[in-house]
Amino acid sequence: MINQTARGLFRSGITDPKLLKTSTVGRQDLLDDILGKLTSRKNKRSGINQLFIGPRGVGKTHFLSLIEQSIQENKALEKQYTVVRFPEESNRILSFADLLLEIINILKNIDNEMFQPLYERLETEPSDDIVIDEILHYLQQWHNKSKKNILLMIENLDVLLSEQVKAKIDIHKFRSFLMDNSHIIMIGTAPTYFSALNDVKHPVYDFFDIQLLRELNEDEIMSLIKTHLKWDKQDDLLKNFNSLKPKIQAMLSLTGGNPRLVMMFYGLISQDRLDNIKLELQKLLDKITPFYQDRLKDLAPQERALLETMALMRSEKRTPANISKQFRKSREITSVLLKRMVKSGYLSVNTNPDDKRSRIYRIKEQFFDIWLAMNESRGNRKYIPYVLDFFSMWYPTKKERDLKSKALLKELKQDRENFNKNNIQESLEYLSESSSDSNDRVMEKAGIAISATKIGEYDFAKKIINGLDTTNVGSKAIFTWMSKSGFENQSQNDNVGINSIDYFEKIVKYWKEQHSGQLERASIIFNELKEELQNVGLHDLHIALLKEKLSDSATNKEKGGLHNDIGTVEFRSAKYDNAKDSFIKSLEIRQEIGDKAGEGATLNNISQIYNARGDYETALKYLEQSLEIRQEIGDRAGEGTTLNNISQIYNARGDYETALKYLEQSLEIRQEIGDRAGEGATLNNISQIYNARGNYETALKYLEQSLEIMQEIGDRAGEGTTLNNISQIYNARGDYETALKYLEQSLEIRQEIGDKAGEGATLNNISTIYNARGDYETALKYLEQSLEIRQEIGDRAGEGTTLNNISQIYKARGNYETALKYLEQSLEIMQEIGDRAGEGATLNNISQIYKVRGNYEIALKYLEQSLEIRQEIGDRAGEGATLNNISQIYNARGDYETALKYLEQSLEITQEIGDKAGLCVTLFNIGHIHLQNNEQSKAMQKWAEVYLMAKEIDLAQALDALEKLAEQIGLENGLQDWEEMAQEFSDKGKNE
Repeated sequence: MINQTARGLFRSGITDPKLLKTSTVGRQDLLDDILGKLTSRKNKRSGINQLFIGPRGVGKTHFLSLIEQSIQENKALEKQYTVVRFPEESNRILSFADLLLEIINILKNIDNEMFQPLYERLETEPSDDIVIDEILHYLQQWHNKSKKNILLMIENLDVLLSEQVKAKIDIHKFRSFLMDNSHIIMIGTAPTYFSALNDVKHPVYDFFDIQLLRELNEDEIMSLIKTHLKWDKQDDLLKNFNSLKPKIQAMLSLTGGNPRLVMMFYGLISQDRLDNIKLELQKLLDKITPFYQDRLKDLAPQERALLETMALMRSEKRTPANISKQFRKSREITSVLLKRMVKSGYLSVNTNPDDKRSRIYRIKEQFFDIWLAMNESRGNRKYIPYVLDFFSMWYPTKKERDLKSKALLKELKQDRENFNKNNIQESLEYLSESSSDSNDRVMEKAGIAISATKIGEYDFAKKIINGLDTTNVGSKAIFTWMSKSGFENQSQNDNVGINSIDYFEKIVKYWKEQHSGQLERASIIFNELKEELQNVGLHDLHIALLKEKLSDSATNKEKGGLHNDIGTVEFRSAKYDNAKDSFIKSLEIRQEIGDKAGEGATLNNISQIYNARGDYETALKYLEQSLEIRQEIGDRAGEGTTLNNISQIYNARGDYETALKYLEQSLEIRQEIGDRAGEGATLNNISQIYNARGNYETALKYLEQSLEIMQEIGDRAGEGTTLNNISQIYNARGDYETALKYLEQSLEIRQEIGDKAGEGATLNNISTIYNARGDYETALKYLEQSLEIRQEIGDRAGEGTTLNNISQIYKARGNYETALKYLEQSLEIMQEIGDRAGEGATLNNISQIYKVRGNYEIALKYLEQSLEIRQEIGDRAGEGATLNNISQIYNARGDYETALKYLEQSLEITQEIGDKAGLCVTLFNIGHIHLQNNEQSKAMQKWAEVYLMAKEIDLAQALDALEKLAEQIGLENGLQDWEEMAQEFSDKGKNE
């Protein structure tokens, strides 16, 4: 059972006498000394006049109680002395006569028969002389009768002799009283040296034997706390007493070793209940206010102002220069005051660690510092400064804070009756903000947030995360992402299979290893995280993690690499301007330190920005610089990569022949150096050239080779990509069943490995199968899933593509208004990210909405904008498609001649780049123009050419269109009739 004992912090007579004695520390030598003097004096004629000086709260009252109790417990001393102890505030004493009256007022409780009548007779006597003469006579009589000495105990002697008894004649009488009556002994106390003690003209100058009562040291505070815990039967705390040492050290710092303040804090140690820390601390501050107010009264006005000025300097270093500035006094005046306050024990001073020259001052008792600051204007501060200061000192180590956090979280989870959740949460907030180390604050906030989510306290976890105040851009961004993704959008994340809290927990684990010095383990976790975040497409979090790592980076080489990595992720999320800035920073660092390999890689990456924006000319320049460096240093792997990327520029321009040459060079290098992953990627890209040309058979062969390699080396991401691309071949051939099977395999892999970007792309492609089948409802569902993922991971380019494709569903349904809205959203994204190729394609598609509505003028304007962009960026395939569409506007208007001119330009381009699929479309449309011009033979010839080419490349869309056309123009046997007609035209050509 725990004792509940009253303790007198300001008044004597409240604390249990046994506890008073057993809890005494740091005073035994002084106690033994005074008791020894009292024992040995016996018949000596001179009295003992002792003055103990110590600051308020140092235990002067306690010490007098110890002396009194020791006399009562010692039969010899008890027989020799009668203690006459004055009240701590004896405000009625204004003269020597009043002092004597107070002595007999106390003695009447000891010898009522002798002193009660005397007191009643003299209590209202107006003559001081009569009072003095009679009392002195009675005191002598009483001594003669009892054989006992009177031991006077007078506290606040400074006030009595300086402010209350002001007449020098009365003080002279008091001195004579003590000197002339050897049976009268006085022990007094005062908080400071008062002027009378140093004034040679004052009656009490050099009269008292003065001793100082000092503050307690750490060992003495330890002993004091342990004694009180034993008294209170706090067995659990005693068993783990070593765990209290940090708090006891904090108490020493907070109190300066002042015993009264130490005992005020004892309640916080013995209970450690911080459910309502602000309330408890405010109670403590309120309780201590009179004590500190009295202390301030002992100081001059300028000294009080200086202390308050320093207390309000919560963030600035308290150097003389800074203090002088805030104090608005000269450096000289400030310096004099600072030195005086150090000497009087209010301040301490240390060398400034920043410059090793200047000095930093602090208020010696940190709790006094907190008390002075507690009235500071709070404004919009999230944390009350003095509460935060208390937490920082009361829980100084991370281990302490972690233990307390766990205990509070456990209480939060229990949700018991009559418990204040808000108070616990507020305490946790202050704990998380208490460390002076910003890294610790980040980790502690993160740890509390994670634990809170596990017990369902999501709102509180979010509040903790949003409370982070750090200059580290990466850490702040990670917390921002967690707040938004982990709490605001977690339901959306669940839909796409992302558990934000899991990733956040892994990041916290990485932080802990990093900041504990376990760099190897931290590096492993970091690299695993990078790979996972890349696979799932969490670009914002990935960037934040890299930036956080960058802030801790020590070498320029590492910084160059991290800037490059950041740029790569920014590029993936279509933040092209940001990516470019990051790549430029990387390039500058790598050029500066002579990292040629890194320089080549970054130049290659910069090219991808320009490629994505359709600026193929600039992209090619960067790639040529990259290639030159990589060839110069013999970086064969890098050379293979750059050659591959150069091919993509020519591919985008529709120059398939040149693109193929570069891919063949890339393939040769990658096979030569055994780069199987690179070889698989290049084979994949070669297939895209043949696909673009409509040579699906050859494209499929290359894809099958690529797939074999990806499966062989276990490149699941590459396997998913290749399966996706194979599906596009079967889609183009009209074999939707097979195409869907490959897409489902691709989707399964991408979901399995967490490749969110790839998953979004595959869902988009699955929709095209259902779209081609006319199942618009299912197609739309897949597109909506794709859109959700792409928006979630920040894939802006992919988002724009999916919005474009959604528009095509609504267009096919005849809902042109909705289709146009989606296209406008897509266009906005393409323009925002600078995707010129995507912008050109979207403008082309917008034109088709206006075309089907019959608004040919607006349709033509959009097509002209599309054509301008595609010509500007060198997109030959796109240019051919737009020219084809422009022809359709003139065709619809009946201007067949102009329509034919545009089709002939389109034909020239598609033939030039070898785009057989595009060639089929253009020839088909030329046939219609001839038909409109009543040139049926020419029309049939063009359509026969389309048949042969579509048959060759197995282009299902063209063959389907020809079959429908056959029915319209009276060819009953469909494709068979086209076969015969093609043969007829072929034979005719041979004969001619």
